[in-house]
Amino acid sequence: MKIDKRGAEHINSAVVGELTHGDLHSLNNLLQGIIGLSELLNCNPDIPADARTDSMNILEMAQNASNLIKGTRQASRFEDAESETRVVEVTPDVEVPKPKSRSDVNILIVEDDPLVLKVVAGMLRAVGYSAITAQDGLEALEKYKENPDKVSLVLSDLAMPRMNGLQLTEELLADNPKMKIIIMSGYLQEEPETDPDEFGLAAWLEKPMTAARLTAIIQPLVGV
Repeated sequence: MKIDKRGAEHINSAVVGELTHGDLHSLNNLLQGIIGLSELLNCNPDIPADARTDSMNILEMAQNASNLIKGTRQASRFEDAESETRVVEVTPDVEVPKPKSRSDVNILIVEDDPLVLKVVAGMLRAVGYSAITAQDGLEALEKYKENPDKVSLVLSDLAMPRMNGLQLTEELLADNPKMKIIIMSGYLQEEPETDPDEFGLAAWLEKPMTAARLTAIIQPLVGV
């Protein structure tokens, strides 16, 4: 019998890492739903003070859970640093013509999880942007082609049925090389280190995210 002398801490870390690897996307989507719904409730001026406090506590717990997942994944990485790298979330640094207001900015959101789609659209609308929604890449492509001049920016999930985010990016950039596209995903901690420019992307965005972080990524791209 071969004895692993690396200790219980390493074994527990490896087991947790293995479990979270397969479910990371689902876990981050669930946390995105909780964070998004909590923030949307907090935007409602009519909710009672005690309910607002409860909502803020839920938001804080969800953010703590997200940080715990990130910390666990970092702790359970393989020792081979050369084969284990990470996508770095990129905040864009570009100059763009400034629209009159955020309501003039139409963001096409592409996400196969209905709850995440709902909360991300709600978060964007809550800070003033206009949102168009699609549940996969093919539906997004159809909506884009209906009125291509109307879409200011595309915010797409990475892993989706029928057509994933990078396939959608390829199709959109073939039609409009200047289209601004952000890929969001709960998988980014597991992806190889990649420059967004390699795919023509404006940025990567790791889920779950708050409305403030989402806005910080989008605002420099659309100018408002």
